Amino acid sequence: MYLTDGEISDSLAAPLNGYPQGEDIKLHFTTQGFSGARLQLAEIMLRELDQELEFLDGGLYDNRLKNKNWIIERQYHPSCNFLARVGGKAGRYHIELSIGAALIALSASVELCSLQENSPTSELATQYSNGATSIESLFPGVTEPAQVGEEALGLALDVCLLLYLHEVAHAILGHCDYNSYNRSASSDEIRALEFDADFNAGAMFGLWVQTLPADYRKSKDFEGFLKRLVRASFLFSTILKAVSGRSANYHLPTNRMIAFLSGGAFAFDRTDKTPKFESDDEGDSYWSEKVSIHTESIKAALERSTLKEFLANERDVENDFHEIFNVTHGVRDSLKDGPLMKFRLNE
Repeated sequence: MYLTDGEISDSLAAPLNGYPQGEDIKLHFTTQGFSGARLQLAEIMLRELDQELEFLDGGLYDNRLKNKNWIIERQYHPSCNFLARVGGKAGRYHIELSIGAALIALSASVELCSLQENSPTSELATQYSNGATSIESLFPGVTEPAQVGEEALGLALDVCLLLYLHEVAHAILGHCDYNSYNRSASSDEIRALEFDADFNAGAMFGLWVQTLPADYRKSKDFEGFLKRLVRASFLFSTILKAVSGRSANYHLPTNRMIAFLSGGAFAFDRTDKTPKFESDDEGDSYWSEKVSIHTESIKAALERSTLKEFLANERDVENDFHEIFNVTHGVRDSLKDGPLMKFRLNE
């Protein structure tokens, strides 16, 4: 019994033994025509993602799982769709992350970064034709891996880390066990579990990602790190809305991004990276300003991108926010204080 994010085309496909390279990538993406620089770029993305996940897995095991004798195994799913899923119970869990998730995240990141004002990769902004989107046609105009730049690669990696940490949160918060125990969960409960996983994925991102070993993946300051979380969580949520038949279970990208950021803010506060506020209103104003600043460029790029139709959902963002405040928060609290208490990983 899995909790699934994204869309799965073959639920019975066997997981891969490791991330694919070379001809194995071409085998799984038969319609993309990968070769030359595009194939090299796909190899780089999968290799760097695997290195970062190995690093985070080690920290998770040493700091959270080992003392409780819990295990979370990670495997790659051969799907070329954007997909992650987590299953298991009683301290034994397994997460499958599709290779499609990594390359779709990279493709969307390449397009959006190329469409930002004064982008050094603006030559990649016109690489799509015949109505194809960057989710369907993966970086078709790339002629050299370095052409995409570190910003796009870093954004794609951050999207994938949030996706993975979201699945980790489902496991350690007891969501998988609850899902096995209560297979008739209501839509409000499902959305509450997703919201809970978003918040805690944001917190883990805030606590751990700055420790990644690659120098270019370390933000120079708090503002740069905050920008990463805001942009990655917004793009992550936009992609899921675009690809998933389960999208009714998700709140809108802007509001999901706020959930991730709320978790990040919790982590930032624990590590004394945020200002001290005299009141809740002052804190709310501070975070609202940061959200506005750091989503402006990526939303503007989305409005000019092949994914612009998926921004239409944002028209209902205020109603969606009221639903979070009036329904999701309450359901989440009742689950956390009730059935999830006996399933989650406690400190």
